[in-house]
Amino acid sequence: NKDQAPAAGGAGATTAASKSPEDGSGVYELVGFVSHMGANTSCGHYVCHIKKEGKWTIFNDRKVALSKAPPLDLGYMYFFRSVGSS
Repeated sequence: NKDQAPAAGGAGATTAASKSPEDGSGVYELVGFVSHMGANTSCGHYVCHIKKEGKWTIFNDRKVALSKAPPLDLGYMYFFRSVGSS
């Protein structure tokens, strides 16, 4: 098919060359992030904060608890979801 070409690195993989992804609304909601607990990156560990039903929860090894004040400004990686289209 002339609209498909092999993808880089994948034998036999194809991609649609004639279609471009549709843009969404450009509006996103923060739904999670990873932060570090410890004096520096050589000690301590990483934890995950997830927002579900409007409340933040911290996942810290075996402990899972509500987080009243998640450290939003100390994240290493942030996760967003699209919140619709306009």
